Amino acid sequence: MHHRTSIDNPMPASIDDSPPRPHTMKSQKDFHSREEIDQLVEGIYRALETTEERLDGRCDDIYFPMDLSISALTSKIEAIQGELVEI
Repeated sequence: MHHRTSIDNPMPASIDDSPPRPHTMKSQKDFHSREEIDQLVEGIYRALETTEERLDGRCDDIYFPMDLSISALTSKIEAIQGELVEI
């Protein structure tokens, strides 16, 4: 005789006799208070502003002297062109 497999047949006993346990690690409700988070965020924004100001200063040091040099050269060229027109 051939036994049919059925979902109604009892399952063989499991090797693991212990019942499944729920996740044992409990989540922490508030790791930081709202005030602590606000302080951390304010610190981050202050650091970003400081970094941005430093980068702006560096860019000014790099580009504005060059701009001033170009402006000075342009002024000299215009002065020379004015002299040539007079000649």
